[in-house]
Amino acid sequence: MLRSVFCKHTLLISTSGWLNLPRVICSSSSLSSSDSKTSTATMMSQSKLPSPPVAKKVEHKMELFGDVRVDNYYWLRDDSRSDPEVLAYLKQENDYFESAMSGTKKIEDNMFAELKGRIKQEDVSAPFRQGSYYYYTRTLEGKEYVQHCRRLIHNNEAPPSVHDTMETGPDAPPEHLILDENVKAEGRGFYSVGCFQVSPDNKLVAYAEDTKGDEIYTVYVIDIETGTPVGKPLVGVTASVEWAGNEALVYITMDEILRPDKAWLHKLEADQSNDICLYHEKDDIYSLGLQASESKKFLFIASESKITRFVFYLDVSKPEELRVLTPRVVGVDTAASHRGNHFFITRRSDELFNSELLACPVDNTSETTVLIPHRESVKLQDIQLFIDHLAVYEREGGLQKITTYRLPAVGEPLKSLQGGKSVEFIDPVYSIDPSESVFSSRILRFHYSSLRTPPSVYDYDMDMGISVLKKIETVLGGFDTNNYFTERKWASASDGTQIPICIVYRKNLVKLDGSDPLLLYGYGSYEVIFFFLF
Repeated sequence: MLRSVFCKHTLLISTSGWLNLPRVICSSSSLSSSDSKTSTATMMSQSKLPSPPVAKKVEHKMELFGDVRVDNYYWLRDDSRSDPEVLAYLKQENDYFESAMSGTKKIEDNMFAELKGRIKQEDVSAPFRQGSYYYYTRTLEGKEYVQHCRRLIHNNEAPPSVHDTMETGPDAPPEHLILDENVKAEGRGFYSVGCFQVSPDNKLVAYAEDTKGDEIYTVYVIDIETGTPVGKPLVGVTASVEWAGNEALVYITMDEILRPDKAWLHKLEADQSNDICLYHEKDDIYSLGLQASESKKFLFIASESKITRFVFYLDVSKPEELRVLTPRVVGVDTAASHRGNHFFITRRSDELFNSELLACPVDNTSETTVLIPHRESVKLQDIQLFIDHLAVYEREGGLQKITTYRLPAVGEPLKSLQGGKSVEFIDPVYSIDPSESVFSSRILRFHYSSLRTPPSVYDYDMDMGISVLKKIETVLGGFDTNNYFTERKWASASDGTQIPICIVYRKNLVKLDGSDPLLLYGYGSYEVIFFFLF
């Protein structure tokens, strides 16, 4: 029997039923007798299938750089999703698929039921503190979408602690439902909320809504308390939307080939036609991205290609002024953060392939200081800034790690980093990702998972050096992490290169004498590193 293992980025498969998790692949030996009969009937019926539809050919010539290409199927492109001839052909394809797969319906239903049976449907995300409120999402039994909620914090003057918990029950502040995606999705074939951004003063929320599946969004701003719309929605935008203070938004639109190419400033209550274009990227090998600094005092607009990334910055108190932070240099990739009177910049190039970390004064961005130099054996993946701390996400020997530093007081010189402290983790091999944290606190929040640990959320006190579990996904069906063992070993390649191997197995089923079945899985593209033994 083949069974799945939860793990970030990919579906992992184990043999011999080691893990008590959803079955996702069926072999003939893992099917029930009735399922086997269904499978046999399916194979027999496939020989009687009608011929598949064949798209007609219509010559379409395209000329670029003096080269002429012919695309006989260009007529199938219909960005409006309304061409009757295209829709008719797609219906033929769908009908043929349904006919070909009709014999597998029972197997599909059984697999879906088993997968669904492992998921806790009634659940609440780890609450995130913003100002005087906890924000979180809730899932409901039998519902496909989430509810966005918040609760007032009783003692909101106290500084955040890793031991904080959101009050619930009859004596707790009441839950306020801000947005119910289930209600918004009613009667729609597709629904997705691409972003949900609360204003700095906690009075408004901007959310991006896609009702077609084309990733072209409409942004709505509503009053959190009443749900009343504020101004007219922004149409034809991406899901990249950030607040520039409490009275303006910055957003990005796309060109005719859906390349994010323009950044705009929108004043609340103003008509979209009057919005200010902050930057237009005319080079079609570049696309725009938008990010708020952890301090929320600056917004960063980046233009990037496969090998190059340069950054502009915008002071939210003067949002009409967009300035260059890092210039366009082909082959140089930069990203920015902000704290106090300094910008922090990560920079990567062919020579600095693992990246370095720089700092520069906000009022003199050309005066840079190297805080973390390039290291050939350690990759700098990401950073996260706080009022008094810096968290650095790195990878060494193929394994991720987090190192935290205490920074000098704001306004004092920033010349070097001292006394880095590493976060300890519960497994020998794992996956970690940054999560939004409270900038003014000493609490770092991160996502964690491993081959035997479901996706989890931790809060880490960067002064005390302690981690507290805030949320772990429940896996139904009798799963117990203590039944499994995971370890990390090394193998030598023919050229002497050391290759890390992650091993996981169920303790009471494996003999470890070489007689057990084994699944080997390796992956390494896009800087995603996996090499597992089961």
